[in-house]
Amino acid sequence: MEKESEKIVQYKPVYDKRIAANIRNEFSRLQEQCYLDHAGTTLYSDLQIKSVSDDLCNSLYGNPHSVGIAGGNTHDNIEQIRHRILNHFHTSSEEYSIIFTSGATQSLKVIAETFQFSNNKNNEVQSTGDFVYTQDNHTSVLGMREVISQKGIKVTCLNHKHAFEVLEQPVNFSSNDNATSDNNSLFVYPAQCNFSGAKYPLKWIQNVHNNVLSSVTGQLNTKWYVLLDAAGFVPTNDLNLSIFKPDFVCISFYKMFGYPTGIGALLVKNSSAHVLEKIYYGGGTVEVTLSSELFHVKRLNLYQRFEDGTIPFLSIISLQYGLDILSKITMKQISSHVFTLARYLHHTLLNLRHDNGTPVVKIYSDNNYEDPNLQGGIVTFNVLRSNGEYVGYMEVAHMAALFKIHLRIGCFCNPGACQRHLSLKNEDILKNYDAGYVCGGSTDLINGRPTGAVRISIGYMSMIEDIETLLQMITKCFVSKSERNICVPEFRKSHHTKAENKKYVINDKDNTKEFENNAWYSPFLYGAKYFLNNNNSKSNIIIKKLFIYPIKSCGAFEVTTSWTLNEKGLEYDREWMIMTSNGVCLTQKQQTNLCLIKPFICKETKVIKLTYPGMPSIEVPLEYSDNYINGAICQSRVCGQKVKGIDCGGDVSEWLSLVIGRPNLKLVKQADHEIQDNPKQKLNNPKLSFTSQAQYLLLNEESILWLCNKIANTQDFNKNTVVHRFRGNIILSGCKAFEELQWKVIRIGNIKFQVNGPCNRCQMICIDQTTGVKTVEPLRTLAEEFHGKLRFGIYLTRPTIKEEILNVGDVVYFD
Repeated sequence: MEKESEKIVQYKPVYDKRIAANIRNEFSRLQEQCYLDHAGTTLYSDLQIKSVSDDLCNSLYGNPHSVGIAGGNTHDNIEQIRHRILNHFHTSSEEYSIIFTSGATQSLKVIAETFQFSNNKNNEVQSTGDFVYTQDNHTSVLGMREVISQKGIKVTCLNHKHAFEVLEQPVNFSSNDNATSDNNSLFVYPAQCNFSGAKYPLKWIQNVHNNVLSSVTGQLNTKWYVLLDAAGFVPTNDLNLSIFKPDFVCISFYKMFGYPTGIGALLVKNSSAHVLEKIYYGGGTVEVTLSSELFHVKRLNLYQRFEDGTIPFLSIISLQYGLDILSKITMKQISSHVFTLARYLHHTLLNLRHDNGTPVVKIYSDNNYEDPNLQGGIVTFNVLRSNGEYVGYMEVAHMAALFKIHLRIGCFCNPGACQRHLSLKNEDILKNYDAGYVCGGSTDLINGRPTGAVRISIGYMSMIEDIETLLQMITKCFVSKSERNICVPEFRKSHHTKAENKKYVINDKDNTKEFENNAWYSPFLYGAKYFLNNNNSKSNIIIKKLFIYPIKSCGAFEVTTSWTLNEKGLEYDREWMIMTSNGVCLTQKQQTNLCLIKPFICKETKVIKLTYPGMPSIEVPLEYSDNYINGAICQSRVCGQKVKGIDCGGDVSEWLSLVIGRPNLKLVKQADHEIQDNPKQKLNNPKLSFTSQAQYLLLNEESILWLCNKIANTQDFNKNTVVHRFRGNIILSGCKAFEELQWKVIRIGNIKFQVNGPCNRCQMICIDQTTGVKTVEPLRTLAEEFHGKLRFGIYLTRPTIKEEILNVGDVVYFD
């Protein structure tokens, strides 16, 4: 039998040229983007949105509860869309009803809250059924467990292996469709795993109806119902409810065709509707109610009984245009297309090898990607270095961003599948939590083991070019081409308890030194040659360069002599920012050419002059009073913190919009009277301008030179401009490489600074600040040399708030 690593990689298109050309035309905005996060949400097409817009502009839709032409027109449209949705799933209103919800999660919540596990309503002692679910379920299903367990219902989790052993066994029980039972039991499972893309057999539905799970629960006289989580399945697969008949199905429409969001559905088999008992009622769900007494009569129609209040009727009406898009390609073609792309990616990744023959990725799957009935359009993996170490998924995400690749990292709200594939025990997860890992966080490696993975998910509009772009990124950034002569010192960890100081020993050919472990710098130094300088009484270290960045994420202004330090940092550093029409701070992550806006501060004339290649310059006052006539107060957020600023006026707004190429941009100066979210914060932390982390960023010229020497010569990377990529304020000379990482406190002249720790880096350091061009370096080499710890430079804070002067050439001392 052919080994997985030896599979021949072939790709044969499923779509014909007409379909492919139409998709490229409908998604022209993807020309420079590589979108591979369709399990998160797929994308809407141009025609779909145009059709929605035309409909809303040319139609009059009223509240569907209202009597009249507008309300009646809305009601009729919604009923027609219910019919179309049921038809899409090969069924009709005679067998299934549609309850519109906000999404699959709310659909699951509805079942958890209303499913009746007992039929003996009049008896004091009631017999209750069971709740059974598979381990590889979405977090929203685990949320059901919490609601149901509060009712005293027995909850059982089937692990992956046990589920297949039980549900695939020959059925020795008769169907319970017409049986009279003491109670009701509920089984929940996904049609497709959103972690690995594995498809679960739909025949399980009938097996459960035939009481196969009674061997697990021990209950023989219970009626079994099945809730199928089809949210991840139906976007690229055909769910035929005329063949497979779950009692309940949950879906989210944005996963099917991108728009609208906030709308999903719960499909209920009519013969199973009686087992749902709803207590709360809202507008439109009752036939009569008394305001002064506890009396009401709910509507007989199922969806009218469950759809509280006014449903999102404009969103529901918009669904028809998403269904129109899907109807242009058969679901069979879509399913085959995404599987073929996933198979090609899977096999190609398996064949990737480092120059020493070790694999480049570890793929998490339950099959070999040869059968579309078993596997959907998802490939989940972690990247490995040539020595077998894991690459953190955050590092992969940073590199992907440089190639404009959109993907998903983490556990994807499927903790069970993540735990199983990563071989994590319960105690491992709890230890990871204690070590700082949380869902959606950035802690990707703990003790060298991954806490999550990288997920590639394919949609109906994905193309082979997307897969090739991803493979190019992985090959260029992570495949070791040749053995490099890297000096990697050995770290011998001494035995210690939590209460003891941690110490490490560094061995290299020049010296063996022992130093105390500050938790923030010891992992950063792993892989880098380290030097110690204990002679701090006669320092030769000086400030070689001094920079400020008046406008956040724009170009630098170099200080050639001296500069004032105020309570927020270097005077005028990050005191301005560019705000979009939506009130969002614009940065180089979204707009790389911001670096070409060069500021020049002239204190004599009290203006800041802005220049941009090919454009006339513009001047803006350095200071504004709070009652500045054109200075409306603007609010925004910087790194999650609420900030306030003064609008610098229409002239500079028009200038920025022209040079950046985006309409309605504003230049905003930080307001002097800005109030922090937490009034107590200013007692504990220093004031900040529009900076992200700390008042000052210090760089060591020799550390930069060390990194440059590690970077291979490439045509698109200019080593002479590397220092500008790290956007430091204070550049030192006279240090040895990475000497700055042992400092806790430094003194420049008579000014004392506290070291806050290292600066965590992202893809912004890959932007050449002189051209605005993105490259993969130096992020790739930084990640490789420091084993995924993307840290470079150190943050400083000045404890005092009094004004002081910093000079180029000042001598630096450290403790």
